[in-house]
Amino acid sequence: MIRLILDDHLKLIYRALYTQRPSSVIPPLQLLREFIEFQKGSFADDTYFAFDFSLVVLPKLLVPPKQPNHSPTDGAGNNAKKGKSAQKTIRYYMIELLMAFLIECSSKARADFLAQRKLIEHWLKNVSSDDPEQLSKLVRTLYNQAMDMSLPKSAKTSFFTEWVLGRILHVYKVFQSLPAGHETRLKVTYDMIIDICTRTECGVKFEDRGWYLPGTLDGNEKTKSYRVHNRVLLAFSKMLDLNNKNEEELLIAIFRSCPEIVAAYTSSSNLKIVSKPTAGFLKWFNRYSKIIALPIPEILIDSNQALEFPPPVNIAVENILPSPLTRSIFDSRFQTYSPLLRYFLLHLQVQALMKLQKVVTIYDHKGWISGKSDLLEEIYRRLPDITNVASLTCVSTAPNFTLLISKWLRLYVTTFPDISAAAKIDLSARIMDIIVRVVPGDRSCDTSFYLNNVPALEIEMRNLLVVQSIVPVPVKFWNKPDHRQYSLLTYLMVFVTTVRDREMCSEIARVLEKITSSTYLFQQNFPISPIHTLIESLTVIMLNSGHQDRQTIWYLINEAIARCLRSPFKYIDQANQFSGEGYLCWSFSPFLTALIEQWEYLVRSNNQEVKTSVSVLHAILRVVVDFCLSEFHTYEREQ
Repeated sequence: MIRLILDDHLKLIYRALYTQRPSSVIPPLQLLREFIEFQKGSFADDTYFAFDFSLVVLPKLLVPPKQPNHSPTDGAGNNAKKGKSAQKTIRYYMIELLMAFLIECSSKARADFLAQRKLIEHWLKNVSSDDPEQLSKLVRTLYNQAMDMSLPKSAKTSFFTEWVLGRILHVYKVFQSLPAGHETRLKVTYDMIIDICTRTECGVKFEDRGWYLPGTLDGNEKTKSYRVHNRVLLAFSKMLDLNNKNEEELLIAIFRSCPEIVAAYTSSSNLKIVSKPTAGFLKWFNRYSKIIALPIPEILIDSNQALEFPPPVNIAVENILPSPLTRSIFDSRFQTYSPLLRYFLLHLQVQALMKLQKVVTIYDHKGWISGKSDLLEEIYRRLPDITNVASLTCVSTAPNFTLLISKWLRLYVTTFPDISAAAKIDLSARIMDIIVRVVPGDRSCDTSFYLNNVPALEIEMRNLLVVQSIVPVPVKFWNKPDHRQYSLLTYLMVFVTTVRDREMCSEIARVLEKITSSTYLFQQNFPISPIHTLIESLTVIMLNSGHQDRQTIWYLINEAIARCLRSPFKYIDQANQFSGEGYLCWSFSPFLTALIEQWEYLVRSNNQEVKTSVSVLHAILRVVVDFCLSEFHTYEREQ
């Protein structure tokens, strides 16, 4: 009977469809659906290939009525509110027929059905008029049938265009607008969109090569356009409403699965900076923070991948430091931005610099020296000048912000050491401020005090010490600022005698050696590090001295350093007079002679803040003896 109708009587069904009256259209649609579902789809393919999908009336049957009985947010509709059963429309039965084709037909018939673009367009164009139950069935049908792995890839990519993906996303938004109780439908719809966009075997995603766009794997970078394999995903990603948290997560999931489209997306974005952060800026910041945090593609990390050339520079840069984060937003107006806005912008650049260092490590491992230079040069052009960022240490007091600034500076100078070595920045004010807060007064030599009590300041201090070990020495570092008790050099001495962490002590000693290496404080030919000798001597002295004696000793050391560096030749001549032969050849340095001289001045002075005592004299002698013993032991070992 079914074959007889399909062979000889389909024209009667077509004639009934053309009437477009429910009483004449709905029975034929129900009959065709029964043909498809009969004996678990035994006649589904026969029905499909016998039916003429080119009928002009078919798209019209999918047009919703002007006043639908119910909407997704109204539940049962107006008739149900009056106690009547909801009347199902022609569109409802037409959709049921189309879904029956998808569910029961073979993969060959389904692939042909998914190519019926005009019919599909009218079906999905007005999904807002369908009831939630039918929308849920639509999602399940597409999830199970249109994404079936038995379907050829060409059928899926032909069907799941960016417009179709947008309509499926619209269904998701419809479910979101419904009252509570539709969480399962939301999850299924979201999972389907994720699978379509991120799974190669069942969606529209093509395999990509990470940051290598088509035609660039062989080192060819002649084209500057962002030609990608996954054009559908790129177009769909630009359609997403990023004010919606779920859609933003979807965007990041697409980027994580398909890194090749990130550069094309970010290069077309822009950012308009205002003086204060707005809600739109905060969402933009959150999105770009996640983009920068995307992992480096496996093709670069995998050591088994034999790659001859690095990825194109413009692609790598966009994935590390996207175009909106350029030097232009750090111009002279940067100082006028609110502290919160400056914090967010610097935070993004810190993320980018951390990712850059990982990429540079990969380049070094693979021997891409030229590619590394090009990458660093392009990133450098997008970063603000180091002097502008360093100046923020003088205007900001918020602990989190100063810590972020120090982290940015450390990442910058370690990434660009050659450029940083010529940068004229002065961090002495911030370094002294940290030392004053960490080592206030009487706690400077308290053995029970550790810097770990203030971990944020510890991290910031470590960062600044690394920066100071690379950038030029501050001008006149021996001078005492008006509002400070000592000079930068003396404060570092105070700090290093307090710290119990060996790594921190080494970092401070390295900075002190750099600062004093170009001065006449110590004899250049002293057999071991004079800074380490002085640190060890002062550490023991401070542990055995009282508060008043410690203040006097630091006062003497500060004055000795300042005078020795202001009038170096006077103390060089005096040191040469003390120098002997053998192991006492280099022990007496200009610093020691100045320190002894300051004791004589102190005895004759009337300074009430510092007082002479036997302990202070013993401390001076201890420093002199330690220098002599250091040279003596070295001399003995050499003999």
